[in-house]
Amino acid sequence: MWAGRFRGLVIVANLVYAAALLVLGVVPDVPKIAVHIPDFAAHGFAYAGHTMLLFALLLPSIGRGKAAVFAVAGAALYGSLVEVLQFFQPTRTVEIGDLVANSIGAGIAAMILFLVTGPRTTGGAR
Repeated sequence: MWAGRFRGLVIVANLVYAAALLVLGVVPDVPKIAVHIPDFAAHGFAYAGHTMLLFALLLPSIGRGKAAVFAVAGAALYGSLVEVLQFFQPTRTVEIGDLVANSIGAGIAAMILFLVTGPRTTGGAR
């Protein structure tokens, strides 16, 4: 499995991505990163990406089922933490819709990753 061979890179990617989500989530002005898509979709895509990275980190250690569950839980909890931190930023607001979008994006990504990493069959068995 490639994630096992490149574990250090996957760890760094997770840390960088999490830091980027944190910075974008708490800066005073709302970033105009995804201006051409709805806010709900931007949150969903952002936390789907976080879920993918967490899944890649966890997969070699605990298998695809647990990796999917822990990745979606980790991404959703992290998104909740970022939203709570916005409470302390006077120019930002905590929005339940953002929490929902984060969780939906994470959940969809986890389901897709669980399905595409399923057991492979060999064509030679009869």
